[in-house]
Amino acid sequence: MFEQLEKKVEKLIERCGELSGKNERLTAVLRSKDEEIKGLIHKLDKLGKEKGVVREKVETLLDRLEGLLQTT
Repeated sequence: MFEQLEKKVEKLIERCGELSGKNERLTAVLRSKDEEIKGLIHKLDKLGKEKGVVREKVETLLDRLEGLLQTT
């Protein structure tokens, strides 16, 4: 009886070690993904600003073209 209990406890300790290792690996992956998300958010913000600049330039050019068409 005691031997069976001892084996079960040893298996639990072994499993706990395996899960601890897996947890560490998953934590590292999560940190990596968090950094990737931060980078993508930064890139998205930058692209949004660039889009605004391009939109303003296009609107300015269209206004100038409209002005030229009205004067002719």
